[in-house]
Amino acid sequence: MRLAEGKECCTVLDFVGNSRPEYDFANKFRALVGKSNRAISDEIKQGFPHVPLGCRIELSKRTQEMVLSNIRQASLTLKRLVSMIRQYPQHSSLPLTLSNFLALNPEIDLNELYKRGCWSDLVQQAQDHINDNPIDASLLKMFTKAIHNRILTCDDHSYLSFLKQLCQTNFATEGLIHRHALMCHYDFWQKTGPESGFDSITQSLANLNVFELKAELLDALDWQLAQTKHQQPPMHALPEVPLRLHARYAKEQILAAFGATTFKYQQQVREGVFAINDQNILLMFVTLDKNEKQFSPTTMYHDYAINEQLFHWQSQNSSRPDKGRGLDYIQHKKIGKRLFLFVREQTKDEYGRTMGFVNYGEVEYVSHTGSQPMSITWKLKEPMPNFMWQQAAKLAVG
Repeated sequence: MRLAEGKECCTVLDFVGNSRPEYDFANKFRALVGKSNRAISDEIKQGFPHVPLGCRIELSKRTQEMVLSNIRQASLTLKRLVSMIRQYPQHSSLPLTLSNFLALNPEIDLNELYKRGCWSDLVQQAQDHINDNPIDASLLKMFTKAIHNRILTCDDHSYLSFLKQLCQTNFATEGLIHRHALMCHYDFWQKTGPESGFDSITQSLANLNVFELKAELLDALDWQLAQTKHQQPPMHALPEVPLRLHARYAKEQILAAFGATTFKYQQQVREGVFAINDQNILLMFVTLDKNEKQFSPTTMYHDYAINEQLFHWQSQNSSRPDKGRGLDYIQHKKIGKRLFLFVREQTKDEYGRTMGFVNYGEVEYVSHTGSQPMSITWKLKEPMPNFMWQQAAKLAVG
């Protein structure tokens, strides 16, 4: 129509109304723009600077907001995701990698993607031809689980950078922090070294050096590092523990970092308090919003923040101030016992994974009331992070 004789232009009016969550605006606009290495959301925000010569797309402000909102919230089903990967070469001249795919589709959350599967597996599903050298299925499953349940739930910039360095050096362990290496071993293999068939941490990590999966892991680490922006001071008082204040960790990572879990022995902790007796250290794990389905009436402790530096904590029902662990809480400085607090908002995160604990750091006894259980006020040596303050404080009421 636009090329008809005597016709200078063709104007198309498209009335955008409410659409189903799965409606794919992004793909429709990409088809209009043509091949571009830029995110379609950027094209929309900037008025489509890369449409074909002689064409122009104009959206009203309200329509632009609706379209961008749809792109952000569009349901990422497995079918849609595989289709997007299959169509990637039509929209970009860059190689099909996880990082390039995410750059073209910044609305995709990597946590959502890994709910559907590992990137390498999704690419295999999107390709029509059969891969002559498929990746070992058990290894693929293990990498998927490690990335989804450990790497994407941990926001320690130092540890994530360590993992990135491992990838870049083909998983050579020389000169690296031993407990970081131990955390990595358990993040991937989930069992002790001997149970996994390894004689050393070096052998364990060397078996992660799989070219196809290493490239994917690097891209996932870069994405997660980009999400991590808050300050994470080191724990200067415990130089051998590589954890950072205000970073989030799985309980298993914390135990490895403190040396309670070793290469040959994996510590299991099911209670909210764990003593590392040979170090005279006590680790306290707190879940703020307790679910009655997952906590019995005897473990529904009332824990909350009083302010940014004081935290109200309820002990186990057996604790009393005149003897045993209850007395240790009160006189911990006198007996040289050090206490460390780790807090999470709830048991499961929005993706159904076990939520990690934020490292609040070392605490000291201030006061207590009651017995069996005791209600104790702890003072944090470092104020709690701002992103936890609101959640930790709102439970004080009720």
